[in-house]
Amino acid sequence: MDSSTESWESIADEWVAHADTNDYRNALLMPLTLGILGDVRGRSVLDIGCGEGGYARELARRGATVVGIDGSERLIEVARQRAAAANIHVAFVCANAKHMANIGSDAFDVVLAAMSLMDVEDYSGAIAEAYRVLRHGGDLLMSITHPCFTAPVSMWIKDDAGQAKFFAVDRYVERSNWEDRIARSFSRPVVRRHRPLEDYIAAPLEAGFALREFREPSASDEDLKKSARFWKLKRIPYFLLMRWAKP
Repeated sequence: MDSSTESWESIADEWVAHADTNDYRNALLMPLTLGILGDVRGRSVLDIGCGEGGYARELARRGATVVGIDGSERLIEVARQRAAAANIHVAFVCANAKHMANIGSDAFDVVLAAMSLMDVEDYSGAIAEAYRVLRHGGDLLMSITHPCFTAPVSMWIKDDAGQAKFFAVDRYVERSNWEDRIARSFSRPVVRRHRPLEDYIAAPLEAGFALREFREPSASDEDLKKSARFWKLKRIPYFLLMRWAKP
């Protein structure tokens, strides 16, 4: 078990509660991701870093054949329980993204990695595995926190009235990891990782992927009605989505 898996296992139940209510995930990222994937009826999907299984269950509801993997045994347990309670069939497997020994090669039409690959210890290894399990012509759709704005030294600079003046970033080119709480409500930290954007691009290119879509989601006027926090997305992109094709 690597350091990332250990840290996420330790806060698994807190993460489940957080995921259930998180506005960025439920009101922005999940609808956007599902929209990019489009019609998944009859398609086979591997959900890497599936967590409590929210994406996997929704894809199965939409007619996909879904396998979800996560390194956390507790999150896989919750995912199985929730799928069973909803009478939805998803095969959940406890495995690390860099070593999916029980997953066959050329087995999936789509690999989804929703907000997970920025946390893996071995990003290049996870990308190579995603390439291996995809059929030719298949897609890897990944979303991550935007690396241009998530360096260890990055924050909103505010004026005397507490209003955001600008967002400051430093040490962007340093590859680093550190411990930090996902939110103040969490009892303990997880391992956070920072890589510059070139790393996130280089590994898929080296594996043989071709970049097909690159999105830095902002917030529409309709989105702004969903959460008071979404104003930040009108200023800088917190997230990055990339769709890679296996030729």
